Order: sequence, then structure tokens, then C-alpha cells
Amino acid sequence: MLSVIMPSWREGPRLLEAIRAVRIAVDAAQIVVVACEERGPVREAACAEGVVWIEAPRPCRGLQLALGGERAAGDALAFLHADTRLPFGAGKLIECALAKPGVAGGAFRLRFDLAHPVLDLLARLSALSIIPSFLGDQCIFCSRAAYRAAGGVRAVHLFEDVDFARRLARIGRLVRLPQAVTTSSRRFKRRGPLRQLLGNAALLLAYHAGVGTERLHAIYERGHLTERYENALPLFVRPRHHIAWRGRARPRPRGRD
Repeated sequence: MLSVIMPSWREGPRLLEAIRAVRIAVDAAQIVVVACEERGPVREAACAEGVVWIEAPRPCRGLQLALGGERAAGDALAFLHADTRLPFGAGKLIECALAKPGVAGGAFRLRFDLAHPVLDLLARLSALSIIPSFLGDQCIFCSRAAYRAAGGVRAVHLFEDVDFARRLARIGRLVRLPQAVTTSSRRFKRRGPLRQLLGNAALLLAYHAGVGTERLHAIYERGHLTERYENALPLFVRPRHHIAWRGRARPRPRGRD
């Protein structure tokens, strides 16, 4: 059995959409939702869908994934963001990948729900099989044995996915599936695609240079929450809230499509 672990923070009805999308994409999966600050009606509706519900003490994706990994009952684990949609038949794809000798885990290729040159570039880069390219948006999966041998997901605020993939790679081979998950472009829409890309790249380089995750998280939060300071920046580097988004909408996968 596959356990799909999904962290959530104030997703609301979008969380319910994500749960139903998993049910369509994966047969006979256990869904473990690790939620923080979700409203009662959302929790009740999710539990009615048959999910395992865990309340997280604080919004921290690494902590939420760790709590879900410990509670999951499946032989294989998949860590899925609430704004990401799996391709149809994802459970079988994961099962076949993990059945190959020496494979500890892997991830899917990435695509976004909007077409834009920056986002399309990131989608093409997601085909690379180098360790730093195994990111949480791409639904990292692994066997339960590999998860335990790697020490599980660490309860950090940022780059818990990169850290986990790096430790998984010491256990066995990581594979990149040719099928793609579809993830939301909302962060890129909010801040502007190029600015978001450059910010993410700078944080990732700092992480690999040895800067601590707590310090990087503080920088990340300041960059996203202090808009009054950003308004003092030159126009060409400001978040582009006021500029029309020119991406083309891509339909999210449904059913066998």
C-alpha cells in the first residue's frame, strides 16, 4: 500500500480538492493529512473522505512531513504538497520504480498550471536526475525501509526536501519518472516569476554553502511578508502584484487525462 502524506496550512477548500484528486490518481492509497490552522468544517469533510488527520502544533513543513511519515502505514511513502496534482496511475508508477534493484526513492517531473517562459524552464530542468533537483514540489517518494534508513524527514522550516533527498541518495539510487505532476504557480504569480526564481536560487545556493535553515527561513519570511519595504525598491525588482500575469492557464489533470 502507498501512503500519501500531505502537509497543509490554511488551505481550506483547496485541501479537499487535493484529497479528491489523490483518490482519482491513486488506487487504494492511505492519505495522511498533517494540518495546521485548518477550520473545523474542512477537518470534518476531510475525515469523511477517509483520511488520517493529524494536527500539527505549528506551521512547519518539515515537522508536518515527519509527523506524517511516522503515522503512515504504507510500504511506500509519497510526500505531496496540497497544491500539487499527481498524474493518473501514480501509485502504479511509484510501485514499479521502487521494485527496481537498488532504488531507494525518486520523484516526478514537474509542470506548472500556467504556461510561462520561466516556469517552462523550471519544468525542463526538473528532468535532471542530479540530487539537488529532487524537490518537494515534485512529490518525492521512497520505500518505508529507505525512509527509516535515511532517518526520516527532519523538522526544519526550509529545504527539508533537499536534505531528505540527499540522505535518501546515500541509501540507494534516486529515479526521475518521466511523468509529471502539476503544481500551482501561485507563488510566482504573487511575486513575479523571475523574482521568485532568483530568490529561490539564491536561497538554495546559500543552503549548499552551509547557511543554516533557520537563518534562511527568516530571510525567506522577510522577503515575502514585508511588502512595505519592497515598495521602496526600484520598480523592475518589485513583486509584480500590480502587473498583469501573462501566463496561459493549463488544465489540471483529471481522470485518465
